[in-house]
Amino acid sequence: MPGKTIPEVLGQYNESDYSVKLCGSIFGVIPGLQPFQFYNNLEGAAARLAGGDTAVLEKARETASTPDIQTAVWVADAVDKADMGISVVSGIKNILSIFGGTRQASTFDADPQQAVDSVMKAAAMAYMIHKLFPGEISGKISLFRETPAGNEMAMYYAMAEVALPFADNLVSGGASLISNLFSRHSSDMTQKFSAVVGGEGMKEAGTVLEKFQEPLGEYVDIAKGHTGTVMQSVRSFLPSAATVGNVADSVTGAAATAMDVMPVWRFLGSRLAAEACVIRAVKGI
Repeated sequence: MPGKTIPEVLGQYNESDYSVKLCGSIFGVIPGLQPFQFYNNLEGAAARLAGGDTAVLEKARETASTPDIQTAVWVADAVDKADMGISVVSGIKNILSIFGGTRQASTFDADPQQAVDSVMKAAAMAYMIHKLFPGEISGKISLFRETPAGNEMAMYYAMAEVALPFADNLVSGGASLISNLFSRHSSDMTQKFSAVVGGEGMKEAGTVLEKFQEPLGEYVDIAKGHTGTVMQSVRSFLPSAATVGNVADSVTGAAATAMDVMPVWRFLGSRLAAEACVIRAVKGI
């Protein structure tokens, strides 16, 4: 499987990018998250988590060069590319169409393609957790949730891939909603995700997903209480974002050629990889 380095992927972003602005708009209004900080290199992650400690940074660099970290970054980069088989419909398209007033409330039954896409992204997140953090499964998930970028990724998933596109399903609790979503589409997800990461990779993702559903449900419960606030926050930059390449209508096609206007998942995933390296250096693991 190919690898990607953190600088290769994270270094593509600037603070003025729409992906970055969207994340700042979402995370800035959801209680409980650490303040969003932009950075586009490993040094920035070390500054966020370790105050720029040089010994920590050096150890983090060593960890970042390992195959598992680079594989996780590769998967993060692939999530936004429909031709890689992971992304089917972008959550960004849902956000923009909701704000533009063109999207109707949906359910798992009414939008099965988006539902499969949501489960695929959960599998990608689980696979990254398995690759980025050492130890047994519960420990991996705990480290993910201890990492600010991990909380950001899970909250983005809960908001953009579940709460907003499937508003009609939110009457149920987050845990039961996630369980229902996964049980309906696990077969399609397994087939498609295995084609990307192989059978062993799917097995690794599956061991995490089994114990990750309940935490994801907790994030969904938080997200569904803040959809209105998030929508108001994102509207602050939406008019200019929506005019770029008529993104609300073209984002799926853009994803197919890896030219997304707002490739958020590779941004969040490469941040997660950077912070995983730093937190492992801090803890000596």
